Amino acid sequence: MSEINGNLDGIRKSYIERLKGIYEIEINRNQFATEEMLDLLASFTEATSREAMVYIDRSGYVLKVAVGETDRVEIPVIRKRRSKSRLSGIRCIHTHPGGNPSLSDADIQALINIRLDAMAAVGVLGGKAVSMQVGILEAVSNDKIEARLFGPYKASSIPDDLLWDEIFIADASISPADTIKSESEIAKAILVGLEGDRDAPQPFEELYQLAKTAGYITIGSVLQSRSRPDRAYYLGFGRLHDLSLEAQALNADTVIFDDELSPAQIRNIQKELGEKIDILDRTSLILDIFADRALTHEGRLQVELAQMKYLLPRMAGYWTHFSRMGGGGSGGGGGGARRGEGETQLEVDRRLLRRRLNELEKEIDKIKKQRDVNRVSRERINVPIVALVGYTNSGKSTILNYLSGSDVLVADKLFATLDPVSRKVNVGSGDFLLVDTVGFINKLSHDLVDAFRATLEEVKYADLLVLVVDSSADDRLQQIQVVNDVLSFLGADDKPILTVYNKADISGETFQSKDSLSVSALTGQGMEQLADAITQKLSEMRSVLAVLLPFDSGSLVSKIYTTGQVIDSKYQEDGIYLQALVSLEDASKLRAVALKVYS
Repeated sequence: MSEINGNLDGIRKSYIERLKGIYEIEINRNQFATEEMLDLLASFTEATSREAMVYIDRSGYVLKVAVGETDRVEIPVIRKRRSKSRLSGIRCIHTHPGGNPSLSDADIQALINIRLDAMAAVGVLGGKAVSMQVGILEAVSNDKIEARLFGPYKASSIPDDLLWDEIFIADASISPADTIKSESEIAKAILVGLEGDRDAPQPFEELYQLAKTAGYITIGSVLQSRSRPDRAYYLGFGRLHDLSLEAQALNADTVIFDDELSPAQIRNIQKELGEKIDILDRTSLILDIFADRALTHEGRLQVELAQMKYLLPRMAGYWTHFSRMGGGGSGGGGGGARRGEGETQLEVDRRLLRRRLNELEKEIDKIKKQRDVNRVSRERINVPIVALVGYTNSGKSTILNYLSGSDVLVADKLFATLDPVSRKVNVGSGDFLLVDTVGFINKLSHDLVDAFRATLEEVKYADLLVLVVDSSADDRLQQIQVVNDVLSFLGADDKPILTVYNKADISGETFQSKDSLSVSALTGQGMEQLADAITQKLSEMRSVLAVLLPFDSGSLVSKIYTTGQVIDSKYQEDGIYLQALVSLEDASKLRAVALKVYS
């Protein structure tokens, strides 16, 4: 991977070898470029009078280093993010001999055409990187984008935070590429799956929706009847050969498998289909969608962690496609180190990936600790927490908007909202905090759930779970089971649950019991009854209790001050008298140690 691309004729081998050092430079998170990298580029340009450029993805991984003549550098082919995203997730930094850092018309056109995160030109004079100008895209209208220029900045004082803020603003505001491309330019996919383990009446409906959300056109499907995937080829070898012929006949760009593929399966399938066909499995497809949906710092960290965990065991098979995994990163990061003697580039990449994994896990752990602090603050003000859980696209965000009057993004797409949202709801009889969580989906890998554990664990601390079900879905029972499985994995399957069958206007069915009801968040049907049901559930879960506790129960009394509402507390000769509004769980703990329970 550590090759130098472009015109190398007449360049000393020692210069080329030194330029290769760029692949090993450590780029800390939130850095746009490092002085060490700029110095290497500048010294090469000074020695050869040729421009040099480096392409970096958002995880800090150097994708390509290239050289060219002073007046022209041939831009290497860089694989953009698979999904039809706004920006490519890649930035280009290149040199200009003579000290002029101004971006040329060709630079700006490349920035627009490739939809780079940024294009930066470094003025080189006397072997030093003197200054740098940066171009970042800006949406002028729905179908027109232009470049905004920043700088020049001194090489020693690049405003990293400013540049990354501008990049993320552009990524969130520029119209997705597939809205301005012709249909012929959108990737065409064939869907592949097994029939033996399916209960759904439409085997490919969910995979089709995932592919559509990611921006693919489905042009065909292959469904093989077998109880389990073939260990080597997923499909039987003969059926895989037929798939190869069908992909060629339909001129497919991508083949998407409805299960997570092993590293060996990826290698074998790629060998049979050929390098021109992209291979995606269900997990990598979901990761691509997550990369587009995550807009907050926390969301991007969680997506990048999931990507790294997915990629690490598959690097041998995906090594040539490594650049596509940088789209959901947090804006820098990664890391690097000098290569040990005899260490292959694949081993170097694995080591760098493990280092980045450790960095991400530590940073997400910090976020989790901050969440714990925020959670204690919420508990102290005694506001009940209600968490919306459910299958993706079941209507959780629509319910949140209706009850809270907020304007969270709602779209008829899978994973339309990825980052968690909480809103305070006042229904007249009391306040509660309504929390919307990321939607679940069938075959959601444990690594994906683990990556979002800091977010999803909010359900563990909720007083009540509202399970939102799409009542119009043919496989709604299977969807409910998927949600229950994830709740069990998170250790939240013992929480009180109110089941809400949404989209009653479509299904025409009515569900009504003590623990369930039908609504249509879109039309408002049954929403007032939902608000009443939530407050009724919360009131049933909390009651006033008066007890006499032993003197050594001070820690328990302190906890009640945090989790409940203390009405009266005093020390008596025979113990601690406590009267409080508490949850059923706390009431049980108090009764277990109480010397006396007052009626």
